[in-house]
Amino acid sequence: MNADSQIFSEDQLQLEIINGDPIQVRWLGKSVQRNPSQFIIPTLSDVMKRGSNENKVVVWDFTHLDYMNSSTITPVIKILETVKKGSGKIRLIYNKDKKWQDLSFSALRIFETKDGRIQVVGQ
Repeated sequence: MNADSQIFSEDQLQLEIINGDPIQVRWLGKSVQRNPSQFIIPTLSDVMKRGSNENKVVVWDFTHLDYMNSSTITPVIKILETVKKGSGKIRLIYNKDKKWQDLSFSALRIFETKDGRIQVVGQ
């Protein structure tokens, strides 16, 4: 863990927030809850607000996430919709070699903006 990072955990999911430029959100473990929105939305909303206030890109790094159930995509989409209407900047990174990540995240390219504020990148 970085000197300037915080870890928020619920069940088997951890969100490591690394303060820097860009601000990074590393998704770790597994998201298996039935209603992960109660944990994910407040945590990500707070980080996105900080990124917007400091005019920094927020990187959501899913490459180390082992698994997420279908319920997890809902809060991710809700935050993307909110950011698309506002001025925040997100770069969502996923591991395109993990089949489930490629299927889940490539569909989120519909949220990409022409000005590059929202990017969905498979690596």
